[in-house]
Amino acid sequence: MNLVGRFPAFASPDYRRLWLSGFLTTAAMWSTFLARGWLTFELTGSATAVGAVTFVAWMPFVVLGPVAGVLADRLDRRLQLLVAMAGMVAAAALLAAVELAGAATLWPLLGTALLGGCAQAFALPPQQALIANVVPAENLLNAVALSSIGNHGSRIVGPFLGAPLLVTVGPGAIFAAATLLLVWAFAVAWRLHPQRAGLPASHGGGLRGIVDDLTGAVRHIESDRRLATIIVLVSLHCGLTMAFDSMMPTLATMVGGADRTYSAILVGMGVGAIAGTLWLAMIGEGRVQGSAYAVSGVGSGLAMVLLGLATSPLLVTLAAMVTGATQFMFMALTTTQIQQLVPDVVRGRVMSLYWGLSTAHMAFLNFGFGWAADGVGVRLLLIIPGLLWTTIFVIAVLRLADVRVLVSRGAPEIAIAPQV
Repeated sequence: MNLVGRFPAFASPDYRRLWLSGFLTTAAMWSTFLARGWLTFELTGSATAVGAVTFVAWMPFVVLGPVAGVLADRLDRRLQLLVAMAGMVAAAALLAAVELAGAATLWPLLGTALLGGCAQAFALPPQQALIANVVPAENLLNAVALSSIGNHGSRIVGPFLGAPLLVTVGPGAIFAAATLLLVWAFAVAWRLHPQRAGLPASHGGGLRGIVDDLTGAVRHIESDRRLATIIVLVSLHCGLTMAFDSMMPTLATMVGGADRTYSAILVGMGVGAIAGTLWLAMIGEGRVQGSAYAVSGVGSGLAMVLLGLATSPLLVTLAAMVTGATQFMFMALTTTQIQQLVPDVVRGRVMSLYWGLSTAHMAFLNFGFGWAADGVGVRLLLIIPGLLWTTIFVIAVLRLADVRVLVSRGAPEIAIAPQV
């Protein structure tokens, strides 16, 4: 079977462009994440500082993400994506210039992380919403899984390219390379020409119009119990199993290998993520998809336990692979479930609220875990949240009918959703 036969979403030229642009963008993001996290730890020796930089990079998704979602439902999604990507290029170029000039301190790292986070927050809603605009409905799971493969495969490419530069010539070269990747991603996105069945009528301009649009999206979520259940579970999943970034430099130093082990952890997560989501893209709907949801849900928590118990560079890298595979399979499946439930007229707003709530948990807990790790240590802060999430997920499967449906058939029962 040829590539298009196995992955039918690639039959769409616009989807291929969207996929490549997203791959390049996230490769730049993860290589920057690698270098900026280690540089912050090297300058300060503090997991709290790493958590602070991570916090300011993620918080724009919480504050600005919903506004970006409103714009994605009102305006030209392609244009919004291009403007946001231009901001990402500017932030990456500024960070590279600061480091190459030898002026890097904690404050410039915080400032450029905030600027880049703002640009990414405006890019994510149109990028996610465009997926359903460029593929047929029957190829949506395949498209979302392939997008996850691209995003998480870039977790390999970013650190794989960045790690040798980090060890040999330093973070500045990584920041410069990330800037070039973002310029390439912008050029690819420029060629997008998605077909969309007309822009929805706006609720009005100004702040009142934005508030009305967001209120409508919240009401839509509240009116659909299946959608609300999925979003609450994902928020808990992100907070308890995906808010560990600020602790990884400390863990890498503890088990030995310092920057090499830190790079290996990020690469290991990428290897696991791409393996899991590649398999997910090839499976059909039904029981296998439901089993993948159950295994990835439980496995996400247990993987954190393995990461917390690892005592050598090899073991921590293997645990990172399991972490990447389970966490991002779970996220790919839940993202698909939400895309299946949400009508296009409200897609940008709902997706922005979905990512905003998820990111809020990661941002605050990343900072909190980083602060606590300097006193408590990282192992308990990996093991206890992992066990807590596993318990929550098992209880949800046993007690909530909507979650049992997801476990049995891998997708929610689809009903005609109201238009907002």
